Amino acid sequence: MLSVAQARQRILDQVGRLAAEDVPLREAAGRVLAEEVRATTDVPGFTNSAMDGYAVLARDVAAAGPANPVRLPLRGEVRAGVAPPHPLQAGTAIRIMTGAPVPAGADAVVRVEDTAEEDGAVLIRASVSAGTSLRAAGSDLRAGDLVAAPGRVVSPGVIGVCAAAGRTSLRCLRRPSVMVLTTGDELRDVGEPLEPGQIVNTNRYTLAAAVEEAGGLVLDAGVARDEREQIAAALRQAAAADLVISSGGVSMGAYDLVRDLLAQEVRIDFWQVALRPGKPLAFGSVRGVPLIGLPGNPVSSLVAFELFARPALLKMQAREDRERPRLWARTEDTLSGPPHLEQYFRGVARRQDDGISVRLTGDQGSHVLRSMADANCLVILPLKTGQIPAGGRVEIIELAPIR
Repeated sequence: MLSVAQARQRILDQVGRLAAEDVPLREAAGRVLAEEVRATTDVPGFTNSAMDGYAVLARDVAAAGPANPVRLPLRGEVRAGVAPPHPLQAGTAIRIMTGAPVPAGADAVVRVEDTAEEDGAVLIRASVSAGTSLRAAGSDLRAGDLVAAPGRVVSPGVIGVCAAAGRTSLRCLRRPSVMVLTTGDELRDVGEPLEPGQIVNTNRYTLAAAVEEAGGLVLDAGVARDEREQIAAALRQAAAADLVISSGGVSMGAYDLVRDLLAQEVRIDFWQVALRPGKPLAFGSVRGVPLIGLPGNPVSSLVAFELFARPALLKMQAREDRERPRLWARTEDTLSGPPHLEQYFRGVARRQDDGISVRLTGDQGSHVLRSMADANCLVILPLKTGQIPAGGRVEIIELAPIR
C-alpha cells in the first residue's frame, strides 16, 4: 500500500492548474490572481484631513498652548466630498472634517479636541508642525505601483486596494467544478423516513460543504444505488467537471462497485492507502477527469477528503497553502494503532503556558461523525509507531483555530 504522502503526491502529480477568467471584483474573494494589478492613479488623489478639526498654517499656531491659546478667525468649512470654498489665508482657520480636501495654503490640521469655538473664531490650545493630521496625495498608492502580484489569494484587503486602484474586475484562476456522487442502497436524504437498515446520507452534505470551503463549485450528482448501471450512468456525467469525488463503493464488499467500475471501464491508479480511517481510497480518472473515490464511512470520508481531495482542489487554483498548519502538542491520551497504518485521531487542542495539549474527542469509530464535528485538529500516529503514551509528543493538523 502507498503511504499517505505517496498517495497525496500521486494525486497532485495528475491534477493541473485551471485556466483563468475575468471575475467581477465583488466575486473575487478567495480566488487566486492570474495577473498583476497596478494602480492607474494616485490614491488618495488629493491631500485630505485625517481628523475632524481646523485647517491652519502651522506657523500661525506655533506658540499655542493650554494656557495661551491662539485665536484665529473662522473662514468657512470643508466637508468630505466637497471642494474647499477658497484657499486658506494666513492668520485664519477653516473648519474641516475627516477625509475632506485640505484647502490650498493650509499645511496642518489641529484636531477638534485641542480647540474651542468662540464668537466666530477658534481658540487653538496646541501647537502643530507642518504635515500634522494630513494624508498626502499618493500616500497609499502612486500611479503605476504594483498592487497585487499573480499567485496572490484575493483577500478583503486586496479587494479594497484594487477598488481604490480603479479595478472593476480581476483575472483569476477558475474555481474547480467538482462532481460529488454518493453511493449506497442504504442512503436516504435528510427528511426522508428511515426504514430498518437505512441511514441519512450525511456524506452528500459534508462533502459538498468541504468542496465549497476549498473553493470548489459543487455539481451534485445525487445518490447512486449499488447497481452497476446506475453508478456507470452517474460517472458518465464526469465530463462536465474538473474533478469527481465519490463516497462509498471502494472497499472489498460484494457491492463495492465504484472500484470495480474504475478497474474495468476507466483508468485506476491506486485503491488502497496505509491509512486509518480511510484505507479504501481509490484514485483514477473517468472520461479524462480525475476521480477520487472516498470511503463511505462519514469520518473516513472527511479525513480522506482533508488529506487528498482538498490539496488537489487547492492545486487546481494555484494555491500554495495546500496543507493546513502542522503543530506539535502533548497528548493527554494514549494513542494506539496498527504499526502498518498511519492513523489520524480527531482531537481538541488547546494552548497552555507550557505549549499545546490535545485530547481525543471520544469514540474514534469511523462512523462517529460527532468525533469530527467536535475536533479542531487531527492527531497523527505515524507509520511504524504503534503507540504513543499519554504525555508524549504528537504532531497535529490544525483544522480550526486553537485557543
